[in-house]
Amino acid sequence: MANYVDLHTHSTASDGIYAPSQLLHMASEIGLRVLALTDHDTTNGIAEAAQVAQTLGIDFIPGIEINTDTSGGEVHVLGYFPELERPAFQAVLTTLRDARVRRGQRIVELLNENGIAISWERVREIAQGTVGRPHIAKALMEAGYVQSIGEAFDKYIGKGCVGYVQRYRLSPVDAAHLINSANGLPVIAHPLTLPGLTTLRAWLPELCAAGMVGLETYYGPYTEEDER
Repeated sequence: MANYVDLHTHSTASDGIYAPSQLLHMASEIGLRVLALTDHDTTNGIAEAAQVAQTLGIDFIPGIEINTDTSGGEVHVLGYFPELERPAFQAVLTTLRDARVRRGQRIVELLNENGIAISWERVREIAQGTVGRPHIAKALMEAGYVQSIGEAFDKYIGKGCVGYVQRYRLSPVDAAHLINSANGLPVIAHPLTLPGLTTLRAWLPELCAAGMVGLETYYGPYTEEDER
């Protein structure tokens, strides 16, 4: 069955490789009818994407993806249809983006201290928008230290590595409350990448009480059994 909907995409406003307008044109070319832009911690690409979607006849869903932490690891929370202009909502996103910048700068400092010569200026050029660890990974690839983004995380910037810096911490419940505060719909992203399905089942009552309304069922390499 052809897939006509994609509810989890990124643009250069965060860690995607295409500008919002390019993303929509590519979606149109492959026959998508509905697309959500869910950049990490920013809604800066939404206006451009929405305008282009209208000209292409694509039903566009404004969204966000918020990275959160638990004792077992990272949990990502998608938010759909938030009221973008709510000052309190945007203030928290600004705090998250500022924390990303500080984290990125510290990661580069640690790498430099360990003889790995990449520059913060180059990382910012690669990012174009909100800086994330994938942009640092790309700088490491460009400088010849690794052959892939995965290798960069495994060797240099993943947990336990010389360049690892803990992120500004929000919990999944915090993210659900934040998205709900802007009248959005919170959804757990790629749940099978969480720290164990048993843990997820234990969390669900608290997450549902916080306003979580869904789980991302169709994602990348998921099998039919995963989806069930």
